[in-house]
Amino acid sequence: MNDRRTIAIGDVHGCIDELRELVKAVDYRAGVDRLLFVGDFVDRGPSPADVVRYVRELAEHGDVIAILGNHEEKMLRWFRRAEEERTAGTKNKMTPPPPDRLAQWNEVREEDRAWLAALPIVVEPLPGWLAVHGGFDNAWRLGKKNDKLLRCRYVDAETGKMKGLTSDLGAPQGCVFWAERWSGPENVVYGHAVHSRESPRVDRKGDVECWGIDTGCCFGGRLTAMCLETREIVQVAARATYAKLEGGDIE
Repeated sequence: MNDRRTIAIGDVHGCIDELRELVKAVDYRAGVDRLLFVGDFVDRGPSPADVVRYVRELAEHGDVIAILGNHEEKMLRWFRRAEEERTAGTKNKMTPPPPDRLAQWNEVREEDRAWLAALPIVVEPLPGWLAVHGGFDNAWRLGKKNDKLLRCRYVDAETGKMKGLTSDLGAPQGCVFWAERWSGPENVVYGHAVHSRESPRVDRKGDVECWGIDTGCCFGGRLTAMCLETREIVQVAARATYAKLEGGDIE
């Protein structure tokens, strides 16, 4: 088979063993296929620094697109503000991460953090497709560095304006999940929200499709790959439950 494939991979969250297994399971062909990572390489799982290095290695030998996730953004913001505090005396007002997480962040090399900082928030991997980590509200624009799109889950059902989670991490009143309101014209593949630890979420409106491929590998679910051209799904099971799905640092 010589047909080029665009293979999107869901949130890895430090699950390096599962990622290596998945790349083999999809029979990835460097120089032929394209890999598309929808963000959140770090946090929760056991080896985030190894995941970032591995994805960069894949990019050195093949066609790889990666987009920024909200967990990378938070990590980079912490280092940026810590440096500003050290050099300029500007107080870092961010809540420090737990010691184990900070230790993982410190394992991510400076050159890897620079690579993460340069990642886009939205890409067009194929004609008729967009990839984003979180989702789209009513104000997004391709090419604009809009950090809201890293965390977008719910939008006002009438206006499409993004709304934050409630105190119990639920949907605000009068809101719907953003993909329910998306009318295209592009199809979308995204991560960020775990709707199931088994199957991707699919929203369809006419000919327009939105595929949520974060199936919670770090929560004991599965790591999911999807071929955009054929909609074929390939998954590997988590080798352990590395984090709890409810509560925690969900944004």
